Amino acid sequence: MLVSLSTLLRGTTNERLRWTFTLYDLNGDGFITKTEVFNVLIAVHDLMGLHASPMIGKEVVQSLVDDIFRRLDGNNDGVVTIEEFIDGCVSDPIISKSLQNFDSRL
Repeated sequence: MLVSLSTLLRGTTNERLRWTFTLYDLNGDGFITKTEVFNVLIAVHDLMGLHASPMIGKEVVQSLVDDIFRRLDGNNDGVVTIEEFIDGCVSDPIISKSLQNFDSRL
């Protein structure tokens, strides 16, 4: 747990992205599927409970998942590898900006 926290707080962008990838790769097979991303997004939303405003439906979550895969699944094979994840996150202007914001808040 402490190693994960240290990576999140002090790791390089590459280390943080690798750590984030493992959060989405629920079965640890080295690939992220749409189902895994969907389940993580639903779980995060559920954890937020009443603080999640507005409450979102599963159709909206599926739309977000589809958008994420359009951005990250470089070869359109239905799964995102660690390489695609890192490359997509670093090259996507929205994700890249959020990574910069994360750096400035630490």
